[in-house]
Amino acid sequence: MAPKTTKTLLLAGIAAIAVSTPIFAYNGLGLRGVQQVPQGYGMQYAGGTYVAPQAQAYYAGHNVPSTHQIPAPQAIYTGSYVQTGAQIPVGNYTGALGLRGASQAFNPSFNVGGTTVTTNVKHTRRMLDWQENTTGKTLTLLANRANGTLAPNSLTIGGAMKAGLMWQTTSQAGAFPILSRFPDFTPGTETSSGVFAINNAALAFTGNFGDWTSFYLQPEYSETEFFGQSEFQLRKAFVVFGNLEKSPFYAAFGRKTIDFGNFDGYNAFTQTEAQHYFWAASDQPVLELGYYNMYSGLKLSATAFSGGRQLRTAYAGAENENTIANFAASIEKEFRFDNGSAFTVGSSYLHDTIYRNNFTAHTFGLIGSLPPPTNFISYRNGAVNAFAEFNSPSWDMMVEYTTSLKPWGAAIPQDVDGFVDPAYIIDPLGAPDDINNINFDQKLNVLTAQVRYKPLLPNGRRLQLAAVGSWGNIGDDFVGVGNAGQPTTWEKNQQHALSVQYPVSDYLDFGVEYVYNKGFIPFVAPQLVSNDDVTAHAVNVGFKARF
Repeated sequence: MAPKTTKTLLLAGIAAIAVSTPIFAYNGLGLRGVQQVPQGYGMQYAGGTYVAPQAQAYYAGHNVPSTHQIPAPQAIYTGSYVQTGAQIPVGNYTGALGLRGASQAFNPSFNVGGTTVTTNVKHTRRMLDWQENTTGKTLTLLANRANGTLAPNSLTIGGAMKAGLMWQTTSQAGAFPILSRFPDFTPGTETSSGVFAINNAALAFTGNFGDWTSFYLQPEYSETEFFGQSEFQLRKAFVVFGNLEKSPFYAAFGRKTIDFGNFDGYNAFTQTEAQHYFWAASDQPVLELGYYNMYSGLKLSATAFSGGRQLRTAYAGAENENTIANFAASIEKEFRFDNGSAFTVGSSYLHDTIYRNNFTAHTFGLIGSLPPPTNFISYRNGAVNAFAEFNSPSWDMMVEYTTSLKPWGAAIPQDVDGFVDPAYIIDPLGAPDDINNINFDQKLNVLTAQVRYKPLLPNGRRLQLAAVGSWGNIGDDFVGVGNAGQPTTWEKNQQHALSVQYPVSDYLDFGVEYVYNKGFIPFVAPQLVSNDDVTAHAVNVGFKARF
């Protein structure tokens, strides 16, 4: 069968399953947001004997049929708890990141050699959310294990798809701040562009075995991959050693998002500039050691990984490809309130980033095949992040700031060969590639502020109305010379989005999003093609389906 035919059949199958699979689930638990307690719990069985921990106190001594949902009296569920008495919040998710996504539900399942094979749409929603829970997948998995969402010795299978129309118009032909991130979507001579795109289509496999071991696999297809990447990737593959009911300590190993920053976006489809600049997704295995106290809401983590090029921001130089030369650390504290709201603050550190030199061939293939600039400017450049977020059943609000610790070498005014403009050289007799001999101090940074209102609909679900603003600083107030001799500027840019998401069901959301961009500054050769006076308007219309 031809590869194109195979891809088409695979995507059609995922879409059909995501829209039509009849699963019922209830939502649950999370760092950054204590939730309302659900009024009914589902039964999950392994060999016909397993009952979810929250339901055991009520169903003890009752003769329960094999697979159906039995509503629990409201009076029983007046607090947040698990079987051992630990205070894990359970209920409807209203927050933005963290443990989130636990679900108690009736789920179709079958038994294979003593292992329950099942689905859970709420677990899938949090694990396959490309806008939120960006760095929270590990604790989501552990929380869902602790509250009974993931049955012992079970395999939970899920899938999700995000797709729709991406349309953008720009004041300069070929300069599309959003669509230019995906080379095949950008006509270089036009001022408007529109494409139907499958942004993401993924499967999720969550295994929960023994008292301490869980694993997660996420194969994924995307038509909006970055240049040089494959449309099909194994985006996540990691094992978690931990049990929040028995210990606050955990460890995770494998390919996963590095625990740095928050980077959630309340808008429907487009990632924030903070995520675009600094989201650190790994390509090689990482080792994460963490601590989460369910009583105090304190979370700590430390991550170590190789210095080579990762999928996104993390990179400690090609010379460190086979050396453990990069790491990250994070701390968060959640304050919970009796009305179901929470306030969370966090800060994190990444030791080295792709903003460490003036060679902007960021992908694996280009780094290995293209020569660096004649004057190669290179030095370690870490990043720090801080955020504060408030969550309640009706409102979410967050502000996040991320910055590199040194200027980005590629943003320093220089010619095509990497030689810095003489006006920025301190000592003309000094080394031209020494950052200490260059009078340029603008660090790469971005501020994101966002708010979301969630009115309750007649169908019992919450509409999402979001406004998200991002302000990025990149270079200096300088005019360079571009590829065709045109003037170039790359001082700063902005991205602001308004969006509406309508939840049809647990399995399907429709969304409409408007995005305003001020500035066209690609992160490949910004000195040669950028114009921070470009204005662009984008409209994205699409859906998110899952099972």
